Amino acid sequence: MSEEPTPPGSAPTTLEAAVSGIEVLIFDELDPGMSLPSEGELATALGVSRLTVREALKVLAARGLVALSKGRRPRVLEPDSSVFSGHFTATMRRDPGALLEFLDVREALEVQAVTLAARHASRSALQAAQSALDGMADAAADLSTPAEVARYHRCDVAFHEALALASGNRVLVFLLEGLRESLRHSFERGLEGNVLRGRSVQDVLATHRAVLAKVRARDARGAADAMRECLRDARNDLRAALDPTNRARR
Repeated sequence: MSEEPTPPGSAPTTLEAAVSGIEVLIFDELDPGMSLPSEGELATALGVSRLTVREALKVLAARGLVALSKGRRPRVLEPDSSVFSGHFTATMRRDPGALLEFLDVREALEVQAVTLAARHASRSALQAAQSALDGMADAAADLSTPAEVARYHRCDVAFHEALALASGNRVLVFLLEGLRESLRHSFERGLEGNVLRGRSVQDVLATHRAVLAKVRARDARGAADAMRECLRDARNDLRAALDPTNRARR
């Protein structure tokens, strides 16, 4: 069942009120893994029917807040970015041009991530980023097989996630993890454009190394500038991949 938005200034529907009431319970009184009260108890507490409670729980399950199992009470889930991730992935699959808009989102998140990482990164966080970068370089030595291409992109995603983790900001980590599949898809198309522009993966590795070097040096401004340069190259690669003239020549 889909939710109908409430027009500004109008009273919430019974379903919306039930969803809000259960959300308060989830966020204020229950921890992940705990069970919600029964449908009957929720209906009594909220002053609605059991059918309304059932529909409200479906809405909350779709948001990734609760798990529903037949014959068992709903269970509170850990925060999960899968719903958020699915939206981005579906949007870019339907409209490849959205990959360029996605880069705007990445810039807002990743420039901030490396700025914070340069200030707060622990030795282990820096090592995680270095390991991911080493994996990229190792895979880049032979991209003639699908397995090595997949490993290259997997390590590239891990590199960006490691920098987010190094920032010490849990929300940034959550967001970047939620964008994992979108990042991978963006990197796949970007590699196509990289080749079309007559560049090599070594150019990509160089920009990644520059970012990590600035983070290691605790140079927050330099790290931000290096990440912007990395994303500028990514934007040019994507533009080349999405150019219909280039697609016709492939």
